[in-house]
Amino acid sequence: MDQHAGQRPTGAGTPVETAGEAPPYAAPAAGATDGPLLPAAERDALTTRLQQAMNGFIDGPRGAVEEVDTVFDTLTARLGDLLGERRRTLRTAWHEDAARPGTEDLRLVLLDYRRLVERLLSV
Repeated sequence: MDQHAGQRPTGAGTPVETAGEAPPYAAPAAGATDGPLLPAAERDALTTRLQQAMNGFIDGPRGAVEEVDTVFDTLTARLGDLLGERRRTLRTAWHEDAARPGTEDLRLVLLDYRRLVERLLSV
């Protein structure tokens, strides 16, 4: 069993008892909320499909539009899934009934929400 469970380190390296406190908010790694929403492989695959559809317009206009529509549906569904996952992570950090996050944890959650909302507003 972890001897430091239920403790939080202080700046001096001495753990402080945290009975009843939630574990500290695990903020995403630096840059995790600033980069592309889709992983590179998914983004590349959808970009390739889009380009193939665009290139196929002359030979099959309807098929090209149908393919772009499918790419759009795939993209919007995937973005919805990713944003839903991010929302659940953020909400869990502050909304759990058993957990009472501290002010610093709430500040970090607030900043993550703000970054995400600002990114979406800039789309």
